[in-house]
Amino acid sequence: MMVGLTFWAFSAYAQETTTPEAAIHAALQNHPLAHAAAFDAQAKKYAEKTALNIPNPEINTESPTGGFYTIGVSQAFEFPTVYARQKQVAKAETSLAKTGQLVQENDLRFNVRTFYLEAQLAVFHVQQWAQRDSFYQAIATTANRQFSAGEIDFLQKTMLENEAGKVRLERLGMDIKAATARQQLTTFTGLSDLGILPPLRADTAGLNAIQGFAENPSLRFEQQSVQVAAEQISLAKSRALPNLSLGYMNQAARNSPIDYRFRASIGIPLWAGQYQGGINAAKAENQAAQARSEGESQALALQQQRSRADALMALAQVQYFEREALPRSQALITAAQRMREAGQIDYLALLRILDEAYATQREYATQLQAFNTARIQMLYLAGQ
Repeated sequence: MMVGLTFWAFSAYAQETTTPEAAIHAALQNHPLAHAAAFDAQAKKYAEKTALNIPNPEINTESPTGGFYTIGVSQAFEFPTVYARQKQVAKAETSLAKTGQLVQENDLRFNVRTFYLEAQLAVFHVQQWAQRDSFYQAIATTANRQFSAGEIDFLQKTMLENEAGKVRLERLGMDIKAATARQQLTTFTGLSDLGILPPLRADTAGLNAIQGFAENPSLRFEQQSVQVAAEQISLAKSRALPNLSLGYMNQAARNSPIDYRFRASIGIPLWAGQYQGGINAAKAENQAAQARSEGESQALALQQQRSRADALMALAQVQYFEREALPRSQALITAAQRMREAGQIDYLALLRILDEAYATQREYATQLQAFNTARIQMLYLAGQ
């Protein structure tokens, strides 16, 4: 099973490269949440046609004089301003739903980049552990021969076998983790063939251009929520206007003039308390929306500052490791191997040196992850 998972994790290497942009495009096309957000926006667009929700006309028949039956019709409707305000509210809610779709797309981009980074990091660790495993197995084989020849003691031989066994288990575990990370990315994006992932590195392209959060969809959503709430205030005020009714019925003799068969009525909004309550509720919601918008803006500003600082600190660490720490660790490995072959150190000292050198490589991977995580967060905050 281990061998199968390992083969699966690397079988895509003979295929084409899947870039982060391609993975994001696939997720936006295939993910159910992207479809749901698009349908929500579509539903709000359809709802605009319900703004003119005039009640159905009433057709009735009765005998007003007791001598004959006559047919009448009546139509009630709100003050025309109400329908205009309802249309404005519906349009504002459509715009809000479209911005909500952008929020969902921004979340999907963030998640895809995160899964993509996890998959790249897993492959990076697989390569590190594969190199270390190969090295340790070769050392263990040499130590076994030397023990058989009486050149080293049982302690050194056993320690080497234990370390080689631990490294082999770590490598197999990382193989499984890499296969799982690839499968998660495949499932999330809906891609049937993920292909190759580019090597993990510190992607500094356009880093300085990732600034500001004015285009962040979450902030725009809160700002448009303020606009919707403002339209709701206008709608609540218009509901306090009189409602109207028009009708036709012959209330007199059969041959009464047509001009006297029409009627009109007006509804007087006497219960001002209930209308004022609706207006006050809409105003309170508007104030709450403004507060949420201000809170979102403040939170984004703080997150942007933190993410930029994290990115700069991690980048400095990455550059240090690439310039100094990694070359030194490789030099340590080479020197320790030569010193052991020359008999200047024993295997226990060799293991301590190797452990320190490979710890440097693992820390380098940690800093790479920290930088790319901060960069992903910056892109998310910028709405990119």
